[in-house]
Amino acid sequence: MAHDFEDIDFDAIGTTGGDRDRAPRPVIDLPPLGEREKKRAKRRRRLIFWVKFFGFLFILGLVVAMVGAVGAFFYLKPRYDLAQTFDLSELEEVEVASRIFDRNGRELGRIFVQNRRPVSLDNVSQHFVNALLAAEDSRFYQHDGVDYVGILRAVYYSMRSKGFNQGASTITQQLARQTFELKDRTLSRKFTEIFLAQRIEKRIGSKQRILELYINRIYFGGGYYGIAAASEGYFGKDPAHLSVVEAATLAATIPNPYHRSPRSFPEVSKKWRDHVLTRMAAEGYIDNDARDRLQKTEIDIAAKTNITGKSAFVYEKVRQEVIELLGYEAVSKGGFAIHTTIDGALQEQAEAALRDQLAKIEQHPDFKQETLEQYKAKKAAFQESAHPDQTFPAPKYLQGALLLIDNKTGSVLARVSGRDFNDSMFDRVSQGRRPTGTAFMPFVYAAAFENQFFPGTLVDDTPMDTRQVMVGGTTGILGEWGVESFDNVYENIITARRALAKGKNAATVRIGQKVGTEAVVKLAQKAGMSFSGDLQKFNATFLGRNPSSLEELCLAYTIFPNNGRRAEKTHIIANIRDSLGNIIYTPNVAMHGTQAIDRYTAYQINSVLSDSFKLGTAGKALEKFGLGNYPVAGKTGTEYDFTDNWFVGYTSEVTCVVWTGFDQSGTIYPGAFSSDTVLPVWSTVMNEAAKKFEPKAFIPPADAEQVEICLKSGELASDDCYEVVQKGEGIASQVRCTYTEYLRPNTNLELICHLHGKGRSRLQKEMTQSRTKDGLLRAGMVVQENVQPVLPIAPTVVGANDPYNSLAPVLRARVAPVVAEIVAEPTAEGDDPAALPAGTEIGSNGIPVARPVLTETETQDLPAQRVQLPRARAIEFE
Repeated sequence: MAHDFEDIDFDAIGTTGGDRDRAPRPVIDLPPLGEREKKRAKRRRRLIFWVKFFGFLFILGLVVAMVGAVGAFFYLKPRYDLAQTFDLSELEEVEVASRIFDRNGRELGRIFVQNRRPVSLDNVSQHFVNALLAAEDSRFYQHDGVDYVGILRAVYYSMRSKGFNQGASTITQQLARQTFELKDRTLSRKFTEIFLAQRIEKRIGSKQRILELYINRIYFGGGYYGIAAASEGYFGKDPAHLSVVEAATLAATIPNPYHRSPRSFPEVSKKWRDHVLTRMAAEGYIDNDARDRLQKTEIDIAAKTNITGKSAFVYEKVRQEVIELLGYEAVSKGGFAIHTTIDGALQEQAEAALRDQLAKIEQHPDFKQETLEQYKAKKAAFQESAHPDQTFPAPKYLQGALLLIDNKTGSVLARVSGRDFNDSMFDRVSQGRRPTGTAFMPFVYAAAFENQFFPGTLVDDTPMDTRQVMVGGTTGILGEWGVESFDNVYENIITARRALAKGKNAATVRIGQKVGTEAVVKLAQKAGMSFSGDLQKFNATFLGRNPSSLEELCLAYTIFPNNGRRAEKTHIIANIRDSLGNIIYTPNVAMHGTQAIDRYTAYQINSVLSDSFKLGTAGKALEKFGLGNYPVAGKTGTEYDFTDNWFVGYTSEVTCVVWTGFDQSGTIYPGAFSSDTVLPVWSTVMNEAAKKFEPKAFIPPADAEQVEICLKSGELASDDCYEVVQKGEGIASQVRCTYTEYLRPNTNLELICHLHGKGRSRLQKEMTQSRTKDGLLRAGMVVQENVQPVLPIAPTVVGANDPYNSLAPVLRARVAPVVAEIVAEPTAEGDDPAALPAGTEIGSNGIPVARPVLTETETQDLPAQRVQLPRARAIEFE
């Protein structure tokens, strides 16, 4: 039933007594019923609209979410699956630098693709760990590999900050990215990185281990991988000793290693270092006062060192040999400990001595070639304006090289292949081949001594027609540059000893002609030298015209101190150990090597080349360059026209060769003798080597025959071999002009000195007895019968010098081998040593020595101090 509210009189409605006293109610002016219904319907329609709208949105959102979820699943599933395919064992496999050590365990350099030395977290300063966490991942110990809070924080700071932005990648994510090279900047890569980081966290489990893997892999700029290499490279210290400021500096380089390098960009590095210090204060690792103080601190950056090695040439030689032995792939992974035979101190001494001496040679007033300093200036000017593809020409300045090896094993103790590796990487020790000049002479004489000649053999030292040698022209006489002086004096007839010691060219060619080029070349090849072409067929070979390398020549010279033997080859690597310390390579060093000459020849060359320091071309080593007082032998080597200078010398333990010259032929300067140019370097290095490898005397073979030779005639000395020597005005004295030679047994030597021997020409004509079957020249005496010797009551006392040879007399002619033996019972053959009476002893000088023998029947009749000798027999000769 509808009601018309307009007809109701509300005032007339009955009320209680209380209600009558109330104020009258206001009259509600309601809209007409039709309008109200319309508004209500309108509101209802709006509500329905919004319900439907939001319902639609909800359904749409739900559909989108479902579609998105499905899409995300299909999008992320491959990324997730990809993250599962990575081999997490690669986290442990970092490319580690292989370290090169000298023979004393001192590090010389590193071979690497990435210069890295892994260390445990315990050996890293806690300051660096704090700086790293503050700068890179402050919630490292709270998240599971992905820091969602950090992501939101990074977004927030990136929006409000105009200066520093905070990264969102955790340390675990960075480890995954660095290990598996996830370098592309895409959303797909980011999701793969997230899944992989979570997998790493689950697999490894230990946050400490993840942190350790990270700090050993990350790049710090400057060629340094890992905290150890960075700490050593930038600050020259172990990572355990990093200060707060140094730790903050290294932590600041990680996001941008190149532009934040403290060495390359110190101002930028300081800016980011201060930011890291601020973050450390914010995280509570340091207080604000410490932050302010440390931000004002200056740090010292270590000078950049050549991390490939203290000697680039040694490093390159070792690197090439290691790659050849182990293969490039294994070497690129690294981790090897390469122990070399190099002695670090000797190497530094050799490099410094050669560098200083070559610079000194370039200051000689007659030096006209380009110097090292001039080349460097031209190269610097060229590089300022040159296109990157342009290269500066190879150097033409004076070069030098040095090699020092152990005689017995061929191990390299020092090796200098040039002046500057950056200018020229050419290896002049093994690859360079230059004429050896007069340094080749010892092999000529060795061939002669192997063929019935000996140091006392007389040779002709007179001018020679240069056409016999064809060195320096086809006319005139052969020059004598081998004597290391312009003041050569031809001495007519001299001994082979003197000819070699003084470096006589003509005399050397003549004795070489007697032996033949074939014999000389064959011996040199046995010693390790190589020959090519037809040059070996000509007499110029005797003067070292055949080119050789330092390596060949040095090894060849070792046959002399090694009793005729040499190692098969030189070697620079002593052993190689893997990362676990297991030895995986050692060189095969032959204990005996190749026999090139016999031990008699070896000693004779030692003896002659020792004389070169007393009366020959190497005399300046003692007089001027401070060579120590120890047994040494050597030979200068000057090439025609002063294009190459050599010195090769040795002790009983080591051999050293030094060379200087040009890569292309050129005169060093007129009169550049090796005794002035390279001998000083050799003397310096050998003095240093003698401190570690003590030289011993050159000992002749035990069975060598000792004879006294006249210096003037080269023949067996007589009692009259004296020369008058003027000691002052009107004062003269006679001096014995003889010396002692050691010969191989049965050397054919019969002539007695014809200059001092009073006209005697042959021993056989002047003596009734000449030589026993054992080859000993005897005096013409007869032991008489029935002579009782007087026995001394005490040993003979002889001073330090024994002028009369009372203990070991030396015959003027020839002495038998130094052996003692008791011979057998007497026989009828009187001239057979075995036929000497029983009990007769052959003394150390080869002379039978009578010893007292007591007979059983006559002992009682003898005086107290006398004995009865058996019947004496005259010593007979052939």
